[in-house]
Amino acid sequence: MCGVKGLSNDRLKIIAVFAMTIDHIGAYLLPHITVLRIIGRIAFPIFAFMVAEGCVHTGNKKRYLINMASLAAVCQLLFYRFDTHIFLRIPCTFTLSIIIVYTMQHMFRVCSSEASVLKKISAVLLLVAVVYAVYELNGKVTIDYGFYGCVTPALVSCISEADKTKANIVAKVGMLAYALILISGQSIYLQYFSLLAIPLLVMYNGKRENIIPKNFFYIYYPLHLAVIYAVKYLFL
Repeated sequence: MCGVKGLSNDRLKIIAVFAMTIDHIGAYLLPHITVLRIIGRIAFPIFAFMVAEGCVHTGNKKRYLINMASLAAVCQLLFYRFDTHIFLRIPCTFTLSIIIVYTMQHMFRVCSSEASVLKKISAVLLLVAVVYAVYELNGKVTIDYGFYGCVTPALVSCISEADKTKANIVAKVGMLAYALILISGQSIYLQYFSLLAIPLLVMYNGKRENIIPKNFFYIYYPLHLAVIYAVKYLFL
């Protein structure tokens, strides 16, 4: 691994992108090949974990949210004609996740400060209101990975960043595994294969290598879906 011990942020994302592409090929082009969907199950856990990491370590929280929300908007507009029902894709899921995490971080800051009791109660109520709003939205429209998918990065972010040891990463991965089990319990049986991502994430070393462009995913996600849709509707 070129002197790098464990798996870096970038290497995990590359694995997730590969798995996601295989999953979408299976979903839209080769639905009879189940193993493609099984491979694809490891994509969401890795991306969800990295969203949680991104919310903590990004240098510009506003830009991070805007980038994800913009990707969500572009995807919904581009692919609405192919999905006649309202289906909020994974960028929408992660946009809601980021909002929840930021609200939770605000609550933690306020509650750990010397702010008044009223401000602390307001911060807690704000988080409750945001989570409840996402829950209600999930009941109105179809959100990729559902309500539990939206809160998964928040559950990972509950683990304190003060401890940078391997135990901290294991604790985060454990919280992620708990969220994946909740998601799997409300989904198809194949979703349990998402737990295959756990060993990979345990190998996470908490580092970036900058071996892929910073905004690669924002371009690749709609581009690869456009190619897959083109193949499906032109040749199949």
